[in-house]
Amino acid sequence: MTFIRLIFLISVIFAFSLSAESKYPVDEKFEFQAYALGFIPIGKVWMDVTTGSFKNIPTYQFRARCYGDYKVYVADVRVSSDISKKTDKSLFHSIEQYGSQRKGRRLLFDWENNKANYYRLDTNGQYRLGSVTPITPDVWDVFGCAFRARRFLKTELGASTEIKCIEKTKVLHLRCTVVERRPFEVKGVGIFDAARIKISPINLKPEEIFKGLLNLDKDIVLWIDVSTKTPLFISTKVPFGFVKPSIKLVMKKWDTVPGFEPKFLPRSALQTKIR
Repeated sequence: MTFIRLIFLISVIFAFSLSAESKYPVDEKFEFQAYALGFIPIGKVWMDVTTGSFKNIPTYQFRARCYGDYKVYVADVRVSSDISKKTDKSLFHSIEQYGSQRKGRRLLFDWENNKANYYRLDTNGQYRLGSVTPITPDVWDVFGCAFRARRFLKTELGASTEIKCIEKTKVLHLRCTVVERRPFEVKGVGIFDAARIKISPINLKPEEIFKGLLNLDKDIVLWIDVSTKTPLFISTKVPFGFVKPSIKLVMKKWDTVPGFEPKFLPRSALQTKIR
């Protein structure tokens, strides 16, 4: 489903925010508008950072909701991840889809045995164990990783950062490289010192072909704000039968918290190239 793919794309992109000294920006909120063919509104994505608990363990909780109404198909997707406040490791990740279809999947992390247990919602409405994947201590769920690894992205032109995350059963080892740096305007939000990021896989086998993150087109256009490393704009193509319609996500609203505000540029900066 297109919206599920897009929400995961954003999650990995959010993995680039925050400085290494920062804690999670509790109460930070985002809103994005999704467009098909570059101009047709097809839905919205909301995200926020809060606190919670999992099995009585205090956690940072990252939540998202993605809603799209295609007239003949309605998708309301809820995503949530819990990271331990004590160990900073993923504990739980879930996706619940409502609307025209009911779907669900969960990841439970067993750090005593270094395994991720993947569960899928069956037709009887019960979660069943689907697979168990060995993991290393540097792996997070794809959504929680998003908010944790944000602090480590290098933003110098040509610099690369590597992250590891798991969506269902495969650990993704990705390299994120800054390939362009310039002022970037988001209508209604502001003008930013921005970087364009290229995402490349590292751990593919010779016979595997990289189709892009979660089967999205491999040529993803991604711009982030350099001061907070927050995504501003995403454009890609999504395979749908024999066609690949273009999809873009544009930031529409950003509720910041003290200490995590972006540095806006004046309009005159649009005439200046940042190096």
